[in-house]
Amino acid sequence: MRARGRRLRAGSDGVSAAMNCVATPHPLCRPALRVVGIIATTVLTLTGCSGGRPSTSGESSSARRTTSNPSAIAYSGCMRGHGVPNFPDPDSKGNLRAVGPQQLGVSTPRYQAAEQACRQALPTGGSLQQQTQQCLLAGDCPQVLVQQLLTVERRYAQCVRSHGIPSWPDPAISPKGGRPVFDLSGAGLDPRSTSYSRDSSQFGAKDRQCRSLVGGTVPILPYT
Repeated sequence: MRARGRRLRAGSDGVSAAMNCVATPHPLCRPALRVVGIIATTVLTLTGCSGGRPSTSGESSSARRTTSNPSAIAYSGCMRGHGVPNFPDPDSKGNLRAVGPQQLGVSTPRYQAAEQACRQALPTGGSLQQQTQQCLLAGDCPQVLVQQLLTVERRYAQCVRSHGIPSWPDPAISPKGGRPVFDLSGAGLDPRSTSYSRDSSQFGAKDRQCRSLVGGTVPILPYT
């Protein structure tokens, strides 16, 4: 018994002796079994820690975000896939551009059918810009929003007229859908002309200047 005890004590610091204790239980084996328990716990802890995804220094959730709203991108792709091939992607701020069927070279029924099919992909939100997108693209135009848009866009129209386009019209409510628009055709202007494109150098400069002078958010309305 003493010889056996000495062997156990001599091996109590090693894993092999501990394993012998597992096979042959004995009161003198308790210290060795505690060693096995500590080693097992340590191995499991280290294994669990190493199984996770290593963190990247300096990486944050904001760094992984895109500059454009995924819903707006999905909506643009949906519109192109439903018969409006020239529907533009959102701008760098993630905002959808206000465009109409005439500007995109498709019929109104085709455009409206695509709108209906893609309605679920529309981004939603509470800002004036987001509410305007909902109004223009989905027809969700509460009267409070419409009146707010007409007030802001009248100031914008007045500024455009004072900057060299005297026939520029005030915003109007489209008979098709009840959405606010700039009816250029009714004012004798061609809505498809590049002269009134915000991408052109001359009109683009006037547009930016007037939006700055009006102040605040001035949503872009489509032309008809």
